[in-house]
Amino acid sequence: MHQIKQSDIADLLEKSKSTVHRKNRDLGFTQQEIIKLHETYDIPIEVFFHNSDDEEVPI
Repeated sequence: MHQIKQSDIADLLEKSKSTVHRKNRDLGFTQQEIIKLHETYDIPIEVFFHNSDDEEVPI
C-alpha cells in the first residue's frame, strides 16, 4: 500500500526483517509499534485492524 520496505520498518522498530514479516502476516503489531509507524510513515491506523475476510492490505 505505501511501498515501505520491511527493512525500513525493521530498522524503525529495532526488529529483524523476519520478525516484521511475521508481524505483518500473522502476529500483528503492538500499540506502540502502530503509533510509531503511523507517525513516521503516515499510515492510517485503520490499516492495522482489517477484517480477516477482507483482502489483505500489506504495508
